Formats: sequence, structure tokens, C-alpha cells
Amino acid sequence: MVTTTSTATLDPNLALSEDFAELVRRHVDGRATADELELLKANEQVWARALYRLLDDVAESIDDVRTTIRGHQRAVIMADLEADYRAVDGVLAELVGPPRAPLGGGRGEAGSSEDGAPEAGMAELQLSWIPGRVIAWAAGHGAPPESAEAVKARLDDCGGSTVEWAPYRPVKLGGRNRAETVSAPVESCLGWLVALGDTAGEEGIGPSVAWLGMVAALAVRLTAQGRFVPQLKKLRRRDLGNDNGDGAPRGDAGSFAVRWAPALVEAETLASLADSLPGAAAAFENQRDRIAFTQAALADLVDSIVSQAVERLDVPAPPPEPSTRADAAEAMLAHLDGEPFEIPSRHGSELARRLDQWSRPVTSPHDRGLVVQLDPPDESGAWHLSVLSISSAGELQPVESALVNASPARRHSVRHQLARLERLYPELLRLGGRRRGEVLLGQDEAWTLMTEKGLVLTAGGYDVRVPALSRRRPRPSLRLTALEAQDSKVGATQLADVRWSVVFDDVDLTADEIRRLASQARPLVKSRGQWVEIERADLVEAAEALAERADQTRLTGADMLRHTLGLEGSPLAGGVTIAGDGWAADLIRSAQRLDGDAGAQPDGFCGALRSYQAEALGWLGFLEDAGLGGCLALDMGLGKTPTMLAHVDKAIADGVAEGPSLVIAPPA
Repeated sequence: MVTTTSTATLDPNLALSEDFAELVRRHVDGRATADELELLKANEQVWARALYRLLDDVAESIDDVRTTIRGHQRAVIMADLEADYRAVDGVLAELVGPPRAPLGGGRGEAGSSEDGAPEAGMAELQLSWIPGRVIAWAAGHGAPPESAEAVKARLDDCGGSTVEWAPYRPVKLGGRNRAETVSAPVESCLGWLVALGDTAGEEGIGPSVAWLGMVAALAVRLTAQGRFVPQLKKLRRRDLGNDNGDGAPRGDAGSFAVRWAPALVEAETLASLADSLPGAAAAFENQRDRIAFTQAALADLVDSIVSQAVERLDVPAPPPEPSTRADAAEAMLAHLDGEPFEIPSRHGSELARRLDQWSRPVTSPHDRGLVVQLDPPDESGAWHLSVLSISSAGELQPVESALVNASPARRHSVRHQLARLERLYPELLRLGGRRRGEVLLGQDEAWTLMTEKGLVLTAGGYDVRVPALSRRRPRPSLRLTALEAQDSKVGATQLADVRWSVVFDDVDLTADEIRRLASQARPLVKSRGQWVEIERADLVEAAEALAERADQTRLTGADMLRHTLGLEGSPLAGGVTIAGDGWAADLIRSAQRLDGDAGAQPDGFCGALRSYQAEALGWLGFLEDAGLGGCLALDMGLGKTPTMLAHVDKAIADGVAEGPSLVIAPPA
């Protein structure tokens, strides 16, 4: 019980005012001043009433979340509300005695048994993070905290048996409650942590477990993509684990260590993780800034991953007694694994400052980066590349305008991003552009940007926008275009003017166009809305094929049909296609439209045709209409004679045949 030591009073009519409720909330959050605490102690009964109201509000919020929110978000919100409930309940426990009801019983429903006795809650495994260590414990409102051995058993059940867990100091819960904990170095449980990201909502596992698993998964993704940079940190004596000064740097030497920081972290991703941060994950850190805590945890995990990888590298030996700037740099390169080393403080501090200045553009998350935009070529074949900035209104503007008109903070950010972009893509520094951030590219440079350098710039945190491209190799084919014939007679012997060309996908190229493409360093064509590179060998082969047919400017319909059917052969992989208005082109188009029901049994035929005989009948009719002869090749006994008789009958009925028809059939 809290003993009242002050005579300060508060009007009972104002006891539950918003001001007093805010005072109670500040005390629960640990923000009340000494004078405010004295005021609360002087009005103990009113204080307790306000706490009960606050407890009911939190319990009601918990019930609402349970019934209205699903998925991982519910687990995160529930964790925060439960932590809030424990804090309020802890103050009440000190003020008026044991808790009046377990968590979730604010409405007399969940959390109470039928006889009104408190119903024990369920303990959950929780993970907390501090620099260099992961701490595990298990507790739950209404349930006693578990022992360290019980926590280890829970860890074994969820795959943590391979990690060496050691006892750690207890974690403070609501009121005077403490829970035993075990901990392990971050580097020893990295693989295990990554697998925990999808445990949200599992029974007996708290949301802090899934949250730390998601942070570990993000750290792995960033390192796999090379999104990390080295930084140099000066170590304090306590960082060296030496409180008595033994082994401390002598003279002007200082202890430094390389730390690997995450780079190019999406601001949205970081904000999402920070918003979902459960209170249990930060139980050992007095950190109210969610973003800062999330960044620190992510940086610790990235540093652990990279440091372990660097340990496997062969690095040069450090200078025995570093004294110059060059020595300091060499000593750093020899200790990229994070091991502390000593160099002159002035050189180490300068090196740390320069590294921080160099890496700041990629280690500071920002919402609006720069856009690298490549436009399709103009009539002269030049590709226009421009660097754009996203304004506060979300509109694109030339980067030069942003350097002049944006806010000071935004101008500073744009200046650093543009300078880094120009180092990554030196073509932007070429003379001749209308303004800074604009340049004209040749076709070869444009293709390289679309296929190679654009990926580098994207990995560097820039939004690269290029015309759609396809890496598929287009298959060339010859196209025979029949021009409209002047003669009224139509048939296989009709002569027509023809034109030869080569088609890559849907791009029709003449001999002159092929020669022009072959002269370019990077032959590109636009096919089906995408830019496609044509292999030089295919262009050479296409030019030769057209040269061989340069004299074939007039062909009969039968000749065109033979080319289309492949009877004349083709040097190109795609064969020969036919287009235009000639007889052969019309024939091919009509064959493509041949109806499967074209062989329906004629009315005057006395008999029944099988399905394949009806199909043969339709094919014979198509050849008859085209003025072509055909060969009906079926095995003996499969009914060639009735098919032929049906065809003759249909030809007479349709007026195609006149007079008698001669059918030569085998003696059988």
C-alpha cells in the first residue's frame, strides 16, 4: 500500500476530469514528476478510481481487438494492450492490493470462471533484443512467469535447441513481478531467428518472436543483395568489457571496430516493422522511439551476418604500429570482421567521419529518391535520359529544379543522391546536355542501361524507368507478299508481282532496313511494344536470304503455295509465310478458316460416312474450290470409294461438276 505523505487535495468533482486522467496516465507511463506523484498520493481513493476506469478501458479495447482484428496485426496490437494492462494493474497492485481480475475480464466474460474466481492466463514465449544478444523469457497475464528451464524447453520445441542459451538477468513485468530469462549471442541464433517470421498467432508463442524473426529475415535479404556498408566506430572502455582499465589504449591511441550497417532500406518496410513493434521485444531497452529501436536491431543483425562472412576472407596483416592515415586505413581493412584494433585517435576519428559522410546517403532511409527515366529514341535515333525528383506533392520534376526550388533539407538530400548517381553512372557528366541530370544516349548505351546498368542503379536505391524490353531472341522468317494481280483469271497458274522481306516477331524488315540495322553497334527493334535486340548473325543470314531471292519478283500462285508449304526450303528458322492479296495468300487464309463441319454428308448420298471420311470429303471440297488436285491416301478397306462417290455427288449438287464423272476404283 502507498502511504499518503502529503496534505495536497483535489476536488472530488474534478477527480475524473481529463486533466486528472492524463496525470494518472503519465504516472503509469513513468513520466510523472515528483510534484504530480505527491498530488496522486494525496488523493489515493480518487487515484484508485481513475486507475480502475483506465483498466476497464484497456480491457474493453482488448475485447474489441479480439473480435474485430485478424492476423499478425492483431497479435501485435494485443501485445501492446496487454503490456499496457500489466502496467496499470501493477500500479493498482501497489496501491490497493492484488489484481481485482485477470486480463480480459473487464466485462465479466473472458478471464473469469462461472463462480467468479480468476481464470489463469497462458504464458507465451517472448524474445527481447539488446545489442549483441537475444533474450528469451515466458510470461502471460494471469499466469506466473516460467523458470529458465521451462523457457529452454519452449525454445527446444520451436527449434532453438542448437543454440547455447545461458542465464541472464530477470525481466521486469508489471508491478514487482520478474521473469527469469536466458540469452544467446545474436550470431549464434541467426538461422533460427529467420525461421520464426511466420510464427505469428501460434499458440504459446508471443508476437515478439515473430517480429524479431521478420527483422532477421530482412537482414538476410539486405545482405544477400549487397545492401550494407562499413562504418568505423570508436569504442568506449565499457564496450571493451574492461572496467579496470587493463588493456586500454595507451597514449593518443584509441580502440576502434568496423561495424556493418544496412543500406538502402525501404522507408515503408522500416516504418511497417516499427509500427508493429511489440513491447516485449524492447523489454530491456529504455527506448520509446520505435524507428530508432527497429533500426538498431536491424543493424545489429546485419553486422552479425556480414562479420561472420568476413571472418572467412584472407585479409592482409595490419601494420604493427600504425601511426599515419594510411596505416589507419590498412588496419581497418585488416579488421573488417569487427575485432577491435588500436590506431591513433585523430586518424581513426577522421576515417570514421569520412566513412559516415560517404555512407549517409544510403544508410538514412528516405521516402522520395531520384527517378532515372529513359525515353524511347527520337527520329534521329537518340535516347533521352533524364534524372527526376519527386516533389512533396508526388509530381516528377527535373532534378535541377529540385536543387533550386525544394526545401533546404530536400535540396541537401537531392544533392547527395545526384552526386552518388553521377559516380555510379558517369554518362550523366557528359557535356552537351541541356541541364544537369540530362544526357543523350546511343543505342548501345541505352541497351546497356536497360539490361545491365539499370539493375545496378536499382540496387543502389534509384527508381529506374526504361522502355519495356524483351530478352527473348526473335526467330526470323521470310515473308512473301503477293501484290494484287491485274488479270481477272484466278488460279494456280496466275502470275503475280511479289516482294520478299524478313520478319522478326512482328517487325517486317526490307533489305535496306536490314543493312541499316547491321551497321549499328546494338541492333534494336520494337516488337509487340517491347524493345528487342536482334543477333548480328541473324541479320547476316536474313540479308543473304533476301539477296538470293532478289530476282524472284513474279511467281505463280502454285509457286507461292510451294514456298509456304516448305517444299522449296528456307534458309531461315521461321520458314516462309505469305501475305498480300494473291491467289496463294487467299488460299492459305481460307485453309486456316477451314471449318471442321465442311465434310457434312451430302443430302443425295445414300449411305453413312464415318468421321474421318467426312473430314476427307471436306478437304476434297476445299481443293476443288481452290482449283487444285488432291490425293486421297487411306489404307485399303477404309472407304476411299464411298468418300469419292460422296464428293462427286456433292460437286454435282453444288454445280461444280458438269456431265459424267469417272471414278477408277480397285477391282475389289
